[in-house]
Amino acid sequence: MKTKYKEIIKLKEMLEQAKIPFHFSEKNGGFHICYPRAGFFCICSVIEHDGSYGRNQDLLEIMGLMTKKELKKTQDTVIGYLTADNVFRRIKKHYLKGVKNDR
Repeated sequence: MKTKYKEIIKLKEMLEQAKIPFHFSEKNGGFHICYPRAGFFCICSVIEHDGSYGRNQDLLEIMGLMTKKELKKTQDTVIGYLTADNVFRRIKKHYLKGVKNDR
């Protein structure tokens, strides 16, 4: 896939390798990842497109899975300028916690 937004493609590939469910779609000239893959509800919405925070640096913006410190500091429900590695760690931690609780 040829795109100027490489970081979200990297995250997509990391999630696929880890077999973590998600939905991937095109949005506003870029892409959107919704974790988990369950209807329209996202625990974590990840975007990288023409209007996202960090797009000029090829970085990601998320809504969900923010820390209390981030929520307090930003006074917002979104945070941008994140790497695929950072977002993957958040999603993986949440996913593994859910898998353990299902046992």
